[in-house]
Amino acid sequence: MAQAVAEMSHYAEYDYLIVNDDFDTALSDLKTIIRAERLRMSRQKQRHDALISKLLAD
Repeated sequence: MAQAVAEMSHYAEYDYLIVNDDFDTALSDLKTIIRAERLRMSRQKQRHDALISKLLAD
């Protein structure tokens, strides 16, 4: 329990907080975070750079 308390004391250092008091809700929150991270501009630009360049050139 001491280790859990030590880890929780650093919660403000992270970008996301998921409270696992209801598994289905926590899982849904985690999936939402993963989807959002995949849609970050840096990832999308990298993934679709050729397409975006082509569309902007036309």
